[in-house]
Parts: sequence; C-alpha cells; structure tokens
Amino acid sequence: MNKNFSRYFWIANIFIWLSIHFVFALIQHHALAFTSNPVDLVTVWWKLLPWFGNWIWMTFIIFKLVDLNERINASGFKRWMLNLIPLVILIPIYWLLSVTMRAFIDDKSITTIPDSLLRVLSNSALLDVFIYLGVLGMAMGIRFYQHAINKQVELNRIGNLLIKEQLKSLRSQLNPHFLFNTLNTIVSLIRLKRESEAIQAITQLSQMLRKILENKDNSNASVKDEIVFINSYLAIQKMRFSNTLNINVMVDESCMDIVIPNMLLHPLVENAIQHGSQLQETVNNFHMSITHNNGMLIVTLTNNVGDSDTIKGFGIGLGNTREILNKLYSNFQLDIKEKYEGVVETILAIPIGGKNA
Repeated sequence: MNKNFSRYFWIANIFIWLSIHFVFALIQHHALAFTSNPVDLVTVWWKLLPWFGNWIWMTFIIFKLVDLNERINASGFKRWMLNLIPLVILIPIYWLLSVTMRAFIDDKSITTIPDSLLRVLSNSALLDVFIYLGVLGMAMGIRFYQHAINKQVELNRIGNLLIKEQLKSLRSQLNPHFLFNTLNTIVSLIRLKRESEAIQAITQLSQMLRKILENKDNSNASVKDEIVFINSYLAIQKMRFSNTLNINVMVDESCMDIVIPNMLLHPLVENAIQHGSQLQETVNNFHMSITHNNGMLIVTLTNNVGDSDTIKGFGIGLGNTREILNKLYSNFQLDIKEKYEGVVETILAIPIGGKNA
C-alpha cells in the first residue's frame, strides 16, 4: 500500500468499524431497556468494544495479506488458498484476544477464558468466519479494482506515447511536403528572372525552417506562432503570384494565445493557395479568419478555384491533417465545400483547451 492509500485506509477502517460498533451497541441498549436489568449505552458500548475494535487490526492484516499475495503472482486457485489459510490462524487469535479483553472489562478472572471461548465457538464462531470472508472479499475486490485502474492508466500512457510517435511521423511527412512546394515557388521566381524576390523568398524560407527546428520537439503551438509561420509562407506565395493573389488574414485577438497542434493550419493554407494557383486569368482571393465560439476554435478559409478543379481536398498535407485530427480529437469539424461557383470554403473547428474533448 502506498502512503496515501494507507492513511485513508486507516481513517476509513476505524470509522467503519466504530460506526458498526456504535449501531450494535445502540440496538442492544434499546433491547435491554425493556428488561428487568437495563444497561446504559456507555456500558454496552464498552462491553462490545473487544468484538468490534479487534476487527480494525484484523481488517488491516487481511488487506496486507491480500497485497502480499498479489505480489506473489500466483494462479487464481492458489491465490484464494493463500488468502484463506491465514483464517485458521487469525480467527482463533481474534477470539482469544477478544475474550481476554472482555474478561478484563468485566473484571473477571482469567480462569473464565476457556468457558468464554467455548461459548464463542457455539454461538458466534460462524458469524465471525463470515465477517472474515466478507472483509477478505472486499480486500480482493478493491485490489482487483486498483489493478484494473493501474492497467488502464498504463494502457493510456502507452497509447499516448504511440499517438505522439505517430504524430511525429505525420509531421515529418508534412515538413518535406511544405519544403518541396516552397522550393518550387523559389525556382519559379528564379526562372522568371525575379532574383531579388527569390532572395527575399529564401530569407522567408530560412525563418520558417528556423521555426520548424525550434518547435521540432513541441507537439503544440500558439495560434500566434502558427500565424507568424503562415505569414512567412504567404509572403513567399505573394512574390510568386504577385497580382493574381490577394491575401486577407483576420485573427481575433482573443485567439492568439490559444494552443493548437503544431503545423495544423499550414496545410489548409497551402491547399487553398495551391488550388488557387491553377487559375489562369482570374485572381485568387484568399481569405482566412480565426475566431472562437462555444468553446470551439473556428478557422475559415475561402479561395478561388478553376472550373476544372475539385473541392475534395487531396495530397499529403490535407490527408495528414485529417489523420492528426482523428488521433487528437473525438469532436472536430473539417469540411471543404463549394461556397458558390468558383469559390471554395474550408472550415476547421476544434475544441479549445483540451484534446479528446
């Protein structure tokens, strides 16, 4: 037993047995009140003390033996036998001690103890055995419950570790995917002879890579940090598409410190930009807003798409994002739908302040 359990065990143990003791004393006091020899409640309580008080240490020993037998890791039958064998030792000790204490309370000679033991054997022995078995059953039940709880805690711990490793694996796929797309943007700038913008894009990329390295061991990030990262990415895309890309990002100030999974929003932004990049003549109006409502963080993105484009969402980025959400949350929303002709809307809603909410 650990220290906390041992302390609470003694408090509960003493309280329960003294309460039972008091109830039986009260019952016997009322029963004697209608006889020719009534006895006051204190006297009845005192005379019954050995029989109930000794169950306090008996209960402790039974629980301790169950705890020790559990560590032996014996089979079911053998475990029951190891718990029952002490009965033939403890019960006689309990009888002898209780009878001796009662003789002392009644101010009787120790020569009366054998006769008192015989009366116990003929009157209450079976009841004492049933009490012992009841306490033993309760001890084994509590031990089994503790074992089940500990096993569940360990399974949860292992499950959380597994999820963390899986998330690391998914993010390790996201980073090369994002890097590949960004490098393509820089190559496009160089091919278009826009060297100064390419240099600025490389500078923005270095800042993004620094952010990734700084947060490589962090599974979470604030919305503020995610927006800084996204703004760097959008700055690079703006250099590439210049007049064909309009960017509007609006974040509720109260959302800035909300903690979310690291690299959760970037694939959604990247998907919107990549779909809009397929436009030949029209402008891609990219809009992103982050708000909160009823305990949910709500991220809404809209972007233009070409006539031949689809709205189903594909590729490593969005696939991994949905997989991350499935592992972290039981209650979330990720929808990509056509808002109206030529405009796609992406909505992400996740619980604030808790996973698996």
